[in-house]
This record gives sequence, C-alpha cells and structure tokens, in this order.
Amino acid sequence: MSKYPGSLHNHTDYSNETLRDCINKVNSLIDTAIELDHECVAITDHETISSYIKAEKYYNKINKERPDFKLIRGNEIYLTRNDLNAQNYDKSKDRYFHFILLCRDLEGYHQICELSTRAWLRSYISRKLRRRPTYYRDLKEIVKPNQGHLIASSACLGSQLDKFLLQYMDTDDIEYYETAKKWCLYIQDIFGIGNFYLEMQPSNNKEQIFVNKQLLKISEELNIPYIITTDSHYLRPEDAFIHESFLNAQDGEREVKSFYATTYMMNDEEIRSFFSYLTDEQIERAYTSINEIKDKCEDFSILRPLKIPSLPWRKFNKHSQNEINEYCKLIPELKKFVDSSYKSDNVLVDALIDGIKAHEDLQNEKAYEAINTCLNMTWESSEVNKAQWSAYYLNLQKIVDECWNAGTIVMPARGSGGGFILLYALDIIQLNCLREKTATYPWRFLNPARVSVLDVDIDICGLTRAKTLAHLRKFYGENRVAQVATFRLEKSKSAVLTAARGLGIDVDNAQYIASLIGAERGQLYTLKQMYYGDEEAD
Repeated sequence: MSKYPGSLHNHTDYSNETLRDCINKVNSLIDTAIELDHECVAITDHETISSYIKAEKYYNKINKERPDFKLIRGNEIYLTRNDLNAQNYDKSKDRYFHFILLCRDLEGYHQICELSTRAWLRSYISRKLRRRPTYYRDLKEIVKPNQGHLIASSACLGSQLDKFLLQYMDTDDIEYYETAKKWCLYIQDIFGIGNFYLEMQPSNNKEQIFVNKQLLKISEELNIPYIITTDSHYLRPEDAFIHESFLNAQDGEREVKSFYATTYMMNDEEIRSFFSYLTDEQIERAYTSINEIKDKCEDFSILRPLKIPSLPWRKFNKHSQNEINEYCKLIPELKKFVDSSYKSDNVLVDALIDGIKAHEDLQNEKAYEAINTCLNMTWESSEVNKAQWSAYYLNLQKIVDECWNAGTIVMPARGSGGGFILLYALDIIQLNCLREKTATYPWRFLNPARVSVLDVDIDICGLTRAKTLAHLRKFYGENRVAQVATFRLEKSKSAVLTAARGLGIDVDNAQYIASLIGAERGQLYTLKQMYYGDEEAD
C-alpha cells in the first residue's frame, strides 16, 4: 500500500484577513508536511494569494534538501450566482460557496490573479465580513477559453456540490443527487476533462461521511476522479486547544470543536482511520489522483528581478562642469555618479546640488561628509541589488511633491529613513538628522551588504487620503497607482490580552500580565525578548 501523498487544501495565517480561523504559518505548514513524509502540499488560503511570495522563498530553501517535495499554490474562492452584490444579496437564498483552484503553471497563476482581482474589486461588507464573490461567469470567461492551466476541486461541506448532496440526505429527493451530477459535468466542461476532482475530507461527522460516500458514487458514474484533503487550519491534533482558544478570543460565537475537529495535517494512518467505509483500493485511487495533480503542477516562479520603474522626475538646474567639479571636491563619491553610464545617476548629481543650495544647514563640512557616506552606500547597494537607487530617490522625490500638490501635509520623517541625510537633501523627508539630539544611523536605512528593497515610510493626512490617491492616479495614470494590502500583527501586550480572552483568564489578571511587558523608545518588547532576553538590545 502507498502512503498519503499530501493534502491539496490547506490554510495559513494569510487566510485570516477577514475570518480569523487559522493558526498555521507558511513555513510551519511546509515543514509539517515534510515531517509527515508527504510528497506535496498546497496552500489554498481564503480568497487571497498573498502568501505566494513567502511560500516560494521558503520552498526554494528546502527544495535543495527535498527535491522530490512539491509546493502547489492555490486559492479557495467563493463561488456565487452571477451579479451578486451588496444591494441584491438575499440572505435566505444566496450563499458564498467554497471552491478550490490549484495552479498547474504560470498561466494558471495569471488566471487566479484575474479571478481574485475581479472578486476583490466587487467585494463588500456583509454581516461584519468582507465578501469577495467570484461569479460562475468569471470561470467561463477566464478559464474555459484557455483550459489546462488550473485544476479545480469541489472543496468542503461549504461547497455548492456538498450542499446539493446534503439536501439529498435531508429530503431523500433523488433530484438533488441528479442536480449534483449535472453541476459536476458543468464544472468539468469549464475546466476540461482531467482538471476537475471531487474532494473528500476525513471526519466522523455524519454529514461528511454521507457526502464522501455520495462523491464515491458520482465518481464511478461520471468517471471524475476524487482526492482526500484535510482542509488544515492547524498543524497537528495537539494544536487543537490553541486553535480553539484562538477562535474563542474573537467576538461572536464560533463553531469550534465539532466544525474544526479534523482540520489538521494527517499522516497515512490517521487518514485511513477516518475512512473505514472505503476499501484499500478506493483509498489508493484517491492517493493516485493526488499524485496525478502533483505531477501535473509545474514548478514556476513569480519572483522577478528588481526593476526601478521610469517615472516623471523634477526639473533640475543644469549645473556647469566647473560647479560640479567643486562639489566633487567636497563630496568625493559624487564623481562616481557624474561618470556613470546611467541617466538617473547623472540626474541625481544635479538634484543633489539643487538640494544642497536650497538647504543652508547642508552647506557645511559635517553635512558633506554625511552625504558622501550616503552616496557611497547607495553606489555599493545599487551594484549588489543590480538596481539604480538613484532612480528610486528621484521617483520618490516627485511622488512626495505630488502629495503636497494634492493638498495634503506630508509628515517630516518616520522609520530608518530619518537617519539618511540624502533623503533630506532631496526633500523626501523634512528632518535633518545632524541637527537632532538623538543619534540616527544611515546603515539602518541602507546596508550595502543586505540584498533588499529600499523603503521610505511616508505619512499623509488621513482625511485627505482619497483626494491624494485620486491626484496621484490622475498624474501617474490609473494603472500605476495601487492600494496595497497591509497585514496587521498584534503587538505583544495586545497578544497577551487576546490570548487571555481565548483562555478565559480574568481581565484584571490579563491586564497585570500585559503590564509586565517593557518598552524602549516607544517600542514594546516582543514576547520572545521578554521570555528569552535579547543580547543585541543589551
């Protein structure tokens, strides 16, 4: 007998964007799959593909040791009737049916991106949750004309197919079973033969057992293969209590023990223990289907080389060669940018001279030395990252200008950029670190030895957010301005209070425990620092 190849339906903490019900970390999910001797694992978060980059980077690390192991990227979408929206939603009839998509290749990834984009663009709030409906029409428009790049599976008890089968169980009306079969043929027609699978899940729940048995019958009647997945929301059975506490820490009543009793990663023995009503041959067929999907799904990368876009820059004064030579004597690193073959490096020279002339507090030896250090770090980091940071500075300078032009205020500086005087010379920030009493260091913003993208925190007035975005879209173009998702993490004190709430600990005791967490320069220590200490901080 073969062993369980791995689950193709799993969640990570990226699924918690609106419905907080998963405690799996991306790296831990992959590690656990390998520890259980699985051959593959799929990440199928609730209508989000935000884990893909992190998953790929970690997969690339472990793939050297386990080249036979495969990571599959997917998405659990919410299928609805066509044109469902906040205005016509009928709570007595409409449902957000679960449905699994898996990428076979890079084109499949692009199809998921298009489907996800449509769902998010039409999203709305209903019953305190953000709903992101994918219409059946979307599948017909995006997938059907270009089949063979996505694999679909029918998902859990929250799916359209399983609802038909549960209605059949409740009413004994054979029409529901026939409707379920028609639905399967409809989906198979969209995705193509060999790209749609029925999905069984392990459980002692009588509804799940009934559905699994009906899926087996449908598979035999329609010749549609089936798989077994675990719909993992936590890693192993011993994590069930932590998961339960995590759910109980939230407002409102949640289905906990019964609903999530078997939603964890399983080994072969555990899988088989839930399917005593299947023969070994029937279980083997499910395993064979999982391996088929694993083999169909290619390894592909969505990582791309860093490329600084070409955006509008300020108009700068064209300085004479004699003037440039004088500044090169004061700031020797400037000469590299003068002689560079890159236009952005050359333009940065004029931009910097304009900036020094505009700021009297930069016209001194200490400032020249600090600017020289920043230029040296910029040059070295540009070579390491194979990206011209000069273009990044010039782009950002103009973006800040346009924020001011939009009618908002731009805050002086925040984060590590406050210690990089070159940003002040270019009017990206308004804080001259040399005039501050608290020492700040340029290497915190840019370290040539670190391969990473630069990041300047820019704060604008919240009340003018919409107006500023509209101005930026008008200036740069609709397709060049995007609002990026932010994934919030709880600070240590908040995490203690949340955990205490889930564990039923008295509020006063929880507040006392949280009060023991210290802070430095306004930043709370992490739980790890409080528990284990921090040699670097010492």
